[in-house]
Amino acid sequence: MGRSHPETDIAIKPAALRPVPVPSSALLARLAPLTPVPGRPDLVAHHAPDVMALWLAWEEECGAPQAVPFWATVWPAGQLLARVVQAEPAWVRGQTVLDLGCGSGVAGIAALYAGAARVVAHDIDPVALAVAAQNARANAVELLLQGAPLLHAPCPARITCILVGDLFYERAAASALWAWLRTAHRQGVQVLIADASRPFAPTAGVRCLWEERLATAWAWEGTHARTVRLLTLDV
Repeated sequence: MGRSHPETDIAIKPAALRPVPVPSSALLARLAPLTPVPGRPDLVAHHAPDVMALWLAWEEECGAPQAVPFWATVWPAGQLLARVVQAEPAWVRGQTVLDLGCGSGVAGIAALYAGAARVVAHDIDPVALAVAAQNARANAVELLLQGAPLLHAPCPARITCILVGDLFYERAAASALWAWLRTAHRQGVQVLIADASRPFAPTAGVRCLWEERLATAWAWEGTHARTVRLLTLDV
């Protein structure tokens, strides 16, 4: 099991994050307790059985509207990435990994368990980053946190592997992301994409390494299961 080390050129430490309205420890313990990750019972993460109850209680606690707490579950794509790096640790062992759009941080945490040298957890939601850091501590590892937008510049030079979980929802954003990932791949960065049948996921220039049908929460997805594929970019 690995631990990360601070590198200020590519990430910031949790203590450097600006204050954000993270749900209190008591609220998380009551409505999003630490729960074993599906398919990876050796890992735990905050999970809300009733996301609406959590969301409403969080807004009441901080006295202001808050964004949808997408960080309050481990999505099927994150579950698949966590299982794949356990089954095939060579993908991440010794690598500096970027967990892009990390959400709860489980994929990056699993990468550290599989021997990654360090993991940069990136998300544009500062609350997601804060919760990902809490999840990491609960699993006795440390994530480097990065909240600044990344797609306006080349992939940071020290990144050698990128994990992408379910980011191909919207056409324009997916197009920009795909171009950025292809550029990183051409520069020698390994890219692994877990996609749960989202509408704008790449269909050309990739090959499927793994496919599973995984359970999901009806409240989030409107379905009880999704087909999740692990993709890598063609050479």
